[in-house]
Amino acid sequence: MNIEQVIIKNLRKLPLEKQQEVLSFTESLTSRISLPSPDYSLTPQEKAQKWQKVIAKLPKTSANLPDEALHRDTMYED
Repeated sequence: MNIEQVIIKNLRKLPLEKQQEVLSFTESLTSRISLPSPDYSLTPQEKAQKWQKVIAKLPKTSANLPDEALHRDTMYED
């Protein structure tokens, strides 16, 4: 049994409202993660614009690292 079959089998065991939650969750993931397909006819500027649109959809949160974690000397300690 492949992963798709296992997922479908497990999904069918859930009540309808839980299936709807799974659907909503997967749709939100798909919209966030979908990467642009390569288009070799685009100019570098058009490629950059396409990536900026993808990046704009990503969550705005980031890891909270202390300032010292970003200093070169702490990254490359002996």
